[in-house]
Amino acid sequence: MSLRPSELEQVVAEVAARLTGAVVQKAWCPLPRLVYLELRVPGRSVLLCLCAEGELARVSVAAERFPTPGEPAPFQRWLRQELVGLKLVGLAWRDTERLVVLELQSDESRRRLVLELGSPGGLVLTTEAGRVLMLSGEGLAQRRSLHPGAQWSPPEPLSPEVLERTRGQPSRLVPVEGAFLPLAEAAEGLLGARDKTSRAEMIRRRLTLPYRARLKRSGRTLEKVRAEAARGPEAERHRRVGELLTQNLHRLKRGASEVSLTAYTEEGVEEVKVTLDPKRTPKEEVDWHFHQYRRLLRGVEHARQREAELAREVEHAQLALRQLEALDEAALLAQVEVLRKGVGEDGPPEARPFKEYVGHGGQRIWVGKGGEDNDTLTFKVARPGHLWLHARGLPGSHVVVPLEKGVEVSQEVLLDAAHLALHHSGAKGEPRGEVSWVPVKFVKKVKGGAPGQVIYSREKTLVVRVEPERLERLLKTRGGEVPAVP
Repeated sequence: MSLRPSELEQVVAEVAARLTGAVVQKAWCPLPRLVYLELRVPGRSVLLCLCAEGELARVSVAAERFPTPGEPAPFQRWLRQELVGLKLVGLAWRDTERLVVLELQSDESRRRLVLELGSPGGLVLTTEAGRVLMLSGEGLAQRRSLHPGAQWSPPEPLSPEVLERTRGQPSRLVPVEGAFLPLAEAAEGLLGARDKTSRAEMIRRRLTLPYRARLKRSGRTLEKVRAEAARGPEAERHRRVGELLTQNLHRLKRGASEVSLTAYTEEGVEEVKVTLDPKRTPKEEVDWHFHQYRRLLRGVEHARQREAELAREVEHAQLALRQLEALDEAALLAQVEVLRKGVGEDGPPEARPFKEYVGHGGQRIWVGKGGEDNDTLTFKVARPGHLWLHARGLPGSHVVVPLEKGVEVSQEVLLDAAHLALHHSGAKGEPRGEVSWVPVKFVKKVKGGAPGQVIYSREKTLVVRVEPERLERLLKTRGGEVPAVP
């Protein structure tokens, strides 16, 4: 339900007519494919929304923006650094490539902000000559082979058949009467509320996911714990048999498999048949039953304690779920940062078990900080299909390249990761070295081994001649920042 080409054409033409010459006062990027620019014209400020998010893709004018709590996204910092103070001098819709291009300039510089509405969508900030400064949007860098410093080129144009079909769709925009930008505000009215609702529900799902997973785990564990806690009668049976055998020890014969004994109970005299192990002596048989009694009794006691702990965990998770389900849309959107977190990125950078670098094409590369952090990175953060590297035969950090499903690692990214593996190993400073690389699923922890000690299979080996320029470039990107392109 994104804006149709006819609608985008209307909105872009209106914004270009009314806002050319407007100055960028502020910029926000609360989510990877969502940007707001506050543009100032004489007498008013306008909040321009640029969204490349699938069925929510649009250019519109919003009354309010998504909040941006927490640490700003790198793309937001770039927008503020490069665009604030510049004037909007051009705005164009290119339907054959599904692009919206904003041209901005000052006396000193000229910048271009491109909204790509294809799949995957995203935003690209370039110089006047088309060199990429920064880009935002999951998968955009890999699918479009774009990275900071590369030359931007438009995506493949749509086929004539698709163009004809999309151009034939009528506009649904009903101009907002009395508005400064009636069509742009109508575009926000068409998709803005749906955007908030869908993202709020996505935030709710992400927030409730760990509690639902805990309930599922606790439910499975509770079944086992309750079964263990219910073994009290079995323990008592072993105690009674042990006492009965003790009283009749003289009647037991070694090698017998069964014996009938008389038990005197509160209900009266009872004949009891006891199964024996022919391999045990009578004394061993007695000891075995008392051992089973003590073992089961300890298990029952521990299970009852564990059952109480699990009950508290379940109660806590259920309470948290009730509270999250009761949150309204505004309270959920105030936690929009949860939508920016990818795998392995929960928490502030200093709390992560890895250092993050940016390789060729914007590809993230994770380097473990130490022995225990190496274990956490490899066995808790990384996914089976991610790429794992390590300096061959030397102590060093685990290196992980988090690849999207079905994406093959490029030779340049492999070389970048190998350089980091050597730099964070005993080969640091050496002119060359060997690096083993393998999918994470083939890496196993050594049982009883030291933190970070692993074994792996099906590995390949890369002989690396260290390139100082490449290593210097990589080290400047620590923390996920890409250095400016002159």
